[in-house]
Formats: sequence, structure tokens, C-alpha cells
Amino acid sequence: MNNVYLYRYYHAVLFKDNVFCTLKDNGPMHRRKILIHKGVDNDVHFRALGPDNRPVKIASDELIYVRLVDPASRKLVLEKLCQIAVTTVGIFHVTLNSGDLASLDPGILELSLIRTEPFVANQVGTYIEKPIYTDYVGNMVMEVEITEQAMKNPAPAVTISPVDWFPAIAVINGERVNAYYSSSIPAGRVLNHKEAVHSFSTYTHNFTGVLEIWGTLEESPSAQLDEQRWFKIYPSTMSVDIEYTGFTGTQAWTFAANFMWLKFRYIPSTQVSDPGEMKKIIVRV
Repeated sequence: MNNVYLYRYYHAVLFKDNVFCTLKDNGPMHRRKILIHKGVDNDVHFRALGPDNRPVKIASDELIYVRLVDPASRKLVLEKLCQIAVTTVGIFHVTLNSGDLASLDPGILELSLIRTEPFVANQVGTYIEKPIYTDYVGNMVMEVEITEQAMKNPAPAVTISPVDWFPAIAVINGERVNAYYSSSIPAGRVLNHKEAVHSFSTYTHNFTGVLEIWGTLEESPSAQLDEQRWFKIYPSTMSVDIEYTGFTGTQAWTFAANFMWLKFRYIPSTQVSDPGEMKKIIVRV
């Protein structure tokens, strides 16, 4: 039998405000490298201690940020707000999800923790930044290793070809028109993609008409586009459906939404004798 382990490790850090520290140990308060894995969500937990090695209560008006810096270029690669525990004194954590890490290369980074507190009491918008230490001699940096131990290949794209469309009559603004429907496509929520960014490209030949995107939050939605269960989705920067006028070529679109299933519908124009063809749609979630 192979044993696996589920545990929560707390990295000790030092809160010190104008307090004299009796130097007993020059070493870091934690002695292990922080491993952060691409492809999964990572919770990194910290315990704030005072010079007396007792947990420190973090003030309600303080914020704590994690900064990741490339040690070679000194460039900031990521900064994220930590969550402070309400019920346990001195505990806080940061969640680095797979989207945060997607653009980072594997290797060593430096992690530092920054406290912010009001510069003027009870005045919003005026903050000062203060250090959180990793030892008793004023160092701030912890070593982080970005790994690809949990990386996986992207899910294959979904291709909708002409044979995959289902023809049906749609009623739009009281008018019955010919429309073509795709099957339901698993969206970000089904695939557990928290960022919920979707992209698709269309391949058309002399096409004139409208392409619509629909989504639903239901686990088992009806195949028909019932507007009580399905809702319109628009590509980023747009608030209308995609329209084509005799277009031949490829266009790419993205949108961000958090739903269970995705469906396309296109409606060829009745204003031209030959509305052309929607040859292919390629979808990646």
C-alpha cells in the first residue's frame, strides 16, 4: 500500500514593531522551501509570531500581501492579497490558483510578505507598507520553487463541423426563422476551471447571418434553448451577438463566465439569396 499525506504546514514569520529582540537564533524561523505547483490551486499558510515566540493578533485594519519576485531580474511577477483567519490568532494564508501561475516558468522565486496599515487612523486610502520578517536579524525573503509536478496537457478543443448542427425553427421577435444548434458543450464550471475563460474561433465562407452564444447554470439542462434555463453570453468587449456580412475567413473570440454548459446557435440571413456557410467552430475551455 502506498501512503499519501494530506496536511497543512504553517510557515512561521516574525511581526516586530519597534520591539527589541534578544538574539538567540540567526537562522530562519522556518527551514523548508515552499513548493508551489502549477496546474493546481495552492494554499500557503503562515503563522505570525512575536519576538517572544507567541502568536500575534493581526489588526482588523491591516492587509497582508504576498510578493513573488524573480531573483535574477528583480521583477515583480505576482502580488496577491492574503486572507486573515478570524477565529485563530496569528494565522493567515494566500491562495495561488492555477490561473495565477499559468504564465510563470518553473524555477526559484523569492517570496516576501508585506503588511499595510493606515497612515492616518480611520482615514481610507492612506497606507504605509511594513515588513514581515523571516528571522531575528531583519531578513524578509523566503525561497519558493515553482514546479510542474501537477501539470497536465490542455483539454482537447471541441470542434463543431457542419454535420454537428441540428436544424430547428426559432421564433425571434415574433418571426419564425431557420436556425441551427450545437449540442451542449461542457463549460468552465463542469471542468472545474475557476478562471472560466473561454475562447473560440469561427471559420466561415461567404457567411451572412448571426451567431449566438448561450450558457446555463443547470447540471442537466434541456436540449432546447429555453430562456428560463439558458441565457445569452456575449464575447468580451461586446454587448450584442456576432454578425457576419458575406464574410470569408477566421475570427477568434474570448469571454469569461462561470456556467455549466455552453451552446451555439446560428441563424442564416433571409435577406440574401445565398447566406453562405458556417464551416467550423473550434471551442477551447
